[in-house]
Amino acid sequence: MAKQQSSLTQVPGFRAVGVTCGLKDSGNPDLALVLADQPCAAAAVFTTNSFKAAPVVYDMALMDRAARSLRGVVINAGNANAVTGEQGMRDAEQMARLAESSCGLPADTVFVMSTGVIGEKMPMDKIEAGIRQASDRIQSEAGLLGQDA
Repeated sequence: MAKQQSSLTQVPGFRAVGVTCGLKDSGNPDLALVLADQPCAAAAVFTTNSFKAAPVVYDMALMDRAARSLRGVVINAGNANAVTGEQGMRDAEQMARLAESSCGLPADTVFVMSTGVIGEKMPMDKIEAGIRQASDRIQSEAGLLGQDA
């Protein structure tokens, strides 16, 4: 099978990057950052499960506050930030704020998405390092790196 050459950054006005911050034991990329150059109107479909992960709850509230002015999404793989209580909620918000501040964006403009192991606290030291690394490396030509994470 031929390697995919297209990426999400082929759409003008979007930048993306994927980095390795140590969430996956495999050493594979595990954090992605996708940004739009301009505010975007967003639509979302969320789970109806009674037990929503912290990033889902955060994003649902963000859609209520700022659905017409979103600029990006920070995504991690390796830790779902699910069944983590109030600390998980604080971590989801901190992920958004780190991405926003590292990229020079206003508050309430970045979605948070997490997938992986359920019930483990988010290693925020690794997340913070990954977001800072991603914000330093993000560019319009790095879309395939964003997809790999």
